[in-house]
Amino acid sequence: MKDLFQPYWGAVLTILITPSVGIADSWACHYGDLTRNVVIFYPNAPAQLPCKVYYTKPDENLMPRTLWRATAEENYCKRKADEFVVKLESWGWKCSIDAE
Repeated sequence: MKDLFQPYWGAVLTILITPSVGIADSWACHYGDLTRNVVIFYPNAPAQLPCKVYYTKPDENLMPRTLWRATAEENYCKRKADEFVVKLESWGWKCSIDAE
């Protein structure tokens, strides 16, 4: 199945570089010298559908990994991202939401 969000990769990378773009909720998590980012991308913002949750390891210079996506259930991406941030914190990561 073709990735519904493929045309938006440029925008996703912009969001990861500049989280204050306003079309995504994002968190920065730190553990020692390591950083992880959790980003919710809403291509039709302010609509919450469709959405996708990305996870990045900027220190490792890898492409963002898609953890979850939704096309029918509102708040699904927000809920899953919140749960994942809580899990990271339970592993010792210090996470903060990026200001819009």
